Amino acid sequence: MNFFTPREVYFGWNSAENIKGLKGKIAIVSGKNVWKNAEDFLPIDGNVYQIERSGKTGEPHEEDVNKVAEFLNEIQPDWIVAVGGGSVIDSTKLAWIFYENEISWEQIYERKIPPLRKKAKFIAIETTSGTGTGISAAAVVTDRRAIKHGIVNSQLIPDISIYDPNFVLSMPKKTAIYSGMDALTHAIESYVSKIDNVASDTLALKAIELIFENLKNSVDGLEESRAQVHYGNMLAAMGFTNSRLGLCHAASHKIGGIYEIEHGKVNAILLPYFIRATEKYTRRYEDIERVLGIEDLASAIEEFNEDFNIPRNIPEIKAQMETIADEIMRDPLMKTNPGNMKKEDVLEFLRQVAGD
Repeated sequence: MNFFTPREVYFGWNSAENIKGLKGKIAIVSGKNVWKNAEDFLPIDGNVYQIERSGKTGEPHEEDVNKVAEFLNEIQPDWIVAVGGGSVIDSTKLAWIFYENEISWEQIYERKIPPLRKKAKFIAIETTSGTGTGISAAAVVTDRRAIKHGIVNSQLIPDISIYDPNFVLSMPKKTAIYSGMDALTHAIESYVSKIDNVASDTLALKAIELIFENLKNSVDGLEESRAQVHYGNMLAAMGFTNSRLGLCHAASHKIGGIYEIEHGKVNAILLPYFIRATEKYTRRYEDIERVLGIEDLASAIEEFNEDFNIPRNIPEIKAQMETIADEIMRDPLMKTNPGNMKKEDVLEFLRQVAGD
């Protein structure tokens, strides 16, 4: 059994101060809207690149990564510091691969990631509370065919991860909703994964508790609740890095890529259907319900979605259901999904999501 985590993790108010005095040439990658707030809390200086994202949802596409890679090759940094949400950090992680190696997109999609850190080390500071990419081994990118790829490799775990709540206080309400629901999905999928890892399970279960109890107040802007959801996001990502995800994310990558739906939003829609589709394969949902003091987890998630004005269904998928099901069945995440679902099981799941 393995457990992978960054060499250094700092969390808590003003924890970004721990990287003050960083030595060497520094490249900072951020987003335009994020940077005007985040720079007030960042105790270092460097060459700054502000990503202009090409996709409607703001999630990274190949061309966004290529532009960051050009910036890194121009600066030749010793430290790469990604300050932002999942799209910024994922873009920067993947650009780091190109900075360190002669490699093609095809090799990356085949998960052939060579060793990193020959040129630079990586620091991640998340400014949203959902993807967990600031501490995880994962990065997501959409290719030229509008197919979203989840790349998972321990090389992509940052050297230093910072979860300082100061960086999420300016997060817009919609971002707080979608990122929080994404983190909750990570935690639940991690806990019910086929991989039985006591460390991951412990982190995932605590993450579920923190997010479930604090998300509504976090969305309303309560500072301490924002901090608790941010820590829950951190724990969930440490969990799924070591136990992986399942059907919900396998489906959200495909559906979100094709229809350009925000990642956290599509996960929130899929999550109750995922729970109902997999609860016959595992008793772990009972553990979650016991910790939360509720009777039915899927119904509780539906109540969250209703409170947050998240749609119940995605009827658009009816037109491509067979294709989406085939793509899901090929996704590596299905290997760690509870049970051994067949294509017909996935199609039934998709019919429920579509509202049939």
